[in-house]
Amino acid sequence: MQIFLLILFGFLSGIIGGMGMGGGTLLVPLLSFLDLEQKTIQAINLVSFVPMCCVALGFHAHNKLIKPKHIWWIVVPAVLAAVGGAFCAGIADNKILRLCFAVFLIAVGVWQLIVAIKFAVKNKRQSNLPVVSQPMLPADYLNGNLDKNDR
Repeated sequence: MQIFLLILFGFLSGIIGGMGMGGGTLLVPLLSFLDLEQKTIQAINLVSFVPMCCVALGFHAHNKLIKPKHIWWIVVPAVLAAVGGAFCAGIADNKILRLCFAVFLIAVGVWQLIVAIKFAVKNKRQSNLPVVSQPMLPADYLNGNLDKNDR
């Protein structure tokens, strides 16, 4: 049964990770249901991240969404932080790690809720603005359905 759950959890986190939302955000809580140590869960998450990242990177490169001149400004600090985080996780207790991840997930959830509310309020304000003019459609131009003022 545990093998089936591991495959299912890997499949679900792969889908979420492939969409760019961070599969580990889903994988870590799911793996905690299997009664594994937090350090083991984090190791599984990090190892599973490598193939998901490579596939996503390939798709983004194919779609020309990568800006090479900006990569090093992200990679260098991320690698340094990952080394520091791995060192801290190695000496920390499993309960502390679990609590830190729970606080992190709650903070991200609250942040996403705030961003969603701001976005909804902004769209609500924009939808209440009066329409000044109707946009010209290419079909109107081609069919000659324009007024003299529009030409």
